[in-house]
Amino acid sequence: MNQAIAGVVAFDEETTVMTAYPSISEAPGGIGQFLGSVFQSTKGIGIGFLSLGHILALISAPICAGLYIGRVLPVSQIPLLGKISDLLGLKPERYRITTQNIIVEDAFGGPRAEVHGGIELDEFDDIHVINTKPYQRWYDCGDLRFVDGDRQVLVLKGVSRPEVFKVACMKARLSYVGVKAAI
Repeated sequence: MNQAIAGVVAFDEETTVMTAYPSISEAPGGIGQFLGSVFQSTKGIGIGFLSLGHILALISAPICAGLYIGRVLPVSQIPLLGKISDLLGLKPERYRITTQNIIVEDAFGGPRAEVHGGIELDEFDDIHVINTKPYQRWYDCGDLRFVDGDRQVLVLKGVSRPEVFKVACMKARLSYVGVKAAI
């Protein structure tokens, strides 16, 4: 008698575990980095809970909203904007953890998304979170560096809430490596 178990897939079948989009800190032209640095550096100036950094962030909300929309909505699929973004290399990307790989791909390709890079889950043994820059602290984002021994094998830039994504990657890796060893 064969019966499915919820949440379990065959080893040779690839299923998405988690998807993340880079924060606006990685927006083209460095505008997200500039704004985040200004907001963070002026965060301590003010009275009580009202700081200059928060006021500037509120005033800049339309710009930041535009940057965010460009990261998560298929603006690049609009005929004229899509061609311009392709020419400038501004295609939005997403980071996807599957049951077998960590993939960097086009954000709006759906199931047939163009893959820009990635690694198999057993090709790294540790992940380092780098979020030392002021704009990274403001946006709560960081770069994830996947390493195999002393060799860097992949870098994901501007991952929102990088510690959460790191834990998900390590759990997926642990499951993949364990099942692969058992087979």
